Amino acid sequence: MSTTAGSVLHRHLTSHYRASGACFRFASSENAATALAHSLRWQSSAAPQKDFSHITHDLVWGLWNEGNLFSLSAAELMYYLQQHQQRSDSSMLVIDPQAKKSTLVRQVEEVLSAEQANITVPQDVSAAVVMTGSDRVEETLDEADEYGDWGAEPGFEERRHIDYMEFNPLRMGERYEALVPRAYQLLHSELSADIGMTAVDPSKFPGQSKNKLAYLVSKVNVDKANEQHFRRGLEWCLANLWNTNMSGELNIGAGRIIFYRTIAKQNRNTLPLWTLQRHLYAYHPYVWFAIASASNVEAMEKLAERLGMKLVQDATTSYKVNIRRAGDLLDGELNAQLQCTKVNRPWDRFLITHYVRSQMPDLRFLVRARHPIKKRIVDAYLEADILRSTRDSVQSVLSPELGEVGYCCERVIRKWAMRTQTGVTLQLVETRRTPLIITKAGDEGERLEYEWIVVLPQKAERIDIVALSEELWGYGNLLAKELEPGMEEFLSRTMTAAASY
Repeated sequence: MSTTAGSVLHRHLTSHYRASGACFRFASSENAATALAHSLRWQSSAAPQKDFSHITHDLVWGLWNEGNLFSLSAAELMYYLQQHQQRSDSSMLVIDPQAKKSTLVRQVEEVLSAEQANITVPQDVSAAVVMTGSDRVEETLDEADEYGDWGAEPGFEERRHIDYMEFNPLRMGERYEALVPRAYQLLHSELSADIGMTAVDPSKFPGQSKNKLAYLVSKVNVDKANEQHFRRGLEWCLANLWNTNMSGELNIGAGRIIFYRTIAKQNRNTLPLWTLQRHLYAYHPYVWFAIASASNVEAMEKLAERLGMKLVQDATTSYKVNIRRAGDLLDGELNAQLQCTKVNRPWDRFLITHYVRSQMPDLRFLVRARHPIKKRIVDAYLEADILRSTRDSVQSVLSPELGEVGYCCERVIRKWAMRTQTGVTLQLVETRRTPLIITKAGDEGERLEYEWIVVLPQKAERIDIVALSEELWGYGNLLAKELEPGMEEFLSRTMTAAASY
C-alpha cells in the first residue's frame, strides 16, 4: 500500500474510532495496516451499537413467508446472518459488511430456503419425524395433524378443518365478524331505523338550473323496511348454508320474547337499535316463549282448511330428550313405546330474527341446520334404554357411559302441509308439550305451540329468493294475526321506570 493510501486509511480509522471513544495504534507497514483494517472491520460489525434482541428466527421466518424481508434494515439483516453463522458454525456463509440491502435479503432467503428444505413430512405416521430449524417445529407438526398433513398422500381418514363456525366476535375481534356465518335481527312492527330517499328535480332552485336530479329524505313504510331486512338476512344465511353444503329449514314460531334486566346498559331505558341488536347477539339477555292459547285451536284448523292444507300427520305422541355427554349435547326422539328412533346434534342457528309486534304474539324467524353425527354414536343410543315409564311420568335409565338426561317432554304433534307458489313445502305444526324431566327454571308447565316449518331449497334448485322471502314473511304475519284473538291472557304489563330498576 502506498504512503498516501496508508495516510488516508489512518485518517479514516482515527476519525471513526474517535467518535466511539476508542484509541488504537496503527502499524506503519503495509501488511500491518491491511490486517488491522480487516480485523477492525469485523469487530465493528460483530459489536453493533443497537439492541437487536427483537430479531428472532420466528420473526424473520414470518417476514420471509410474507415476502416482506425488506422491512428490516441492513443492520438487522446483518445481525441475523451473524447469529445464524454462530449457531451453525458454518464457514460457507460470507458476510460482507459493505453489502447492499438487496444482497443481504438474498442471503437471508438462501438461508431460510435451505432450512425449509430440511423439513420433511413423512408418509408413514408411525415413522420418526426429522425436522431441523426453528422453534416452530412442534407447532408445525400440530397444525399438520389438525388441519391435514401437507405433502402427504391423500387418504380416507377423517380430517378436522378450521372450524370458523365456532368463531366468537367477542374473542376473535371485529375483523373476524365476516367469517361468522350467524346473524341476529331485532325488528319492531311500528318502528324502523331506515329512511327513504325520494328523487326530486331541483332545477327551479337558485343556482341549480343545470342540476336535474337530487334526493330528499322521506319516511319509509315500516312493514316494507322490516321485510327488506328479513330478506337480506335470509339471502345471506342461504348463501352460508350452500357454501357449507348443509340442508337447513326455516322455523317461524309465534310467542313472546322477554328481555332480562341486563339488556339496559347502565340502567338506560333508551338505546340505539343497532347497539341493542349487537348487545342481544353477544350476551343473549332474553328468553323466547313459544306459546299459544287453547282457544286458538279452532282458528288454526280453519286457517289450514282455508289455505288448502292437508293433514299429513294426525295426533302422534312422542318424547323429546336432551342428553349431555362429556360436554356435548344430543337431541333424541322416542316413540310412544319409549323406544329411541332418532338421535341428532342440536340445531345450529344461522339466523335469529325477533319480530316484536305491538300486539301479541311476537314472531321468531329461525334459520337452522344440523351438523352430521357419527353412525356409531347413533347406534349406541338406538340400542340403549333411555326412559322407563312410571305411574304418571317417566324416569331416566340411561347408563352413565352414554350421558345424562337433562330434559324430557311428552309431545303430541299434528301437521298440515301444502305447496306454495314459490315451490317450497310449507308445514303448519301444532305441538302440545308436557315437560316430564327438567333441570332449569323456565322449562316447567304445559304449553301449546304453533309454527310454520319450511325446508329451505338447495343450491342446485332454481328459486326466486326475493319471492320466497316475501312469501314467508307474509305467512308469518298471517300466523300472528290468526293467533291474536286468544293471546290476551298472556299479555305482559308495562312497568314504570322507577319500578324497573
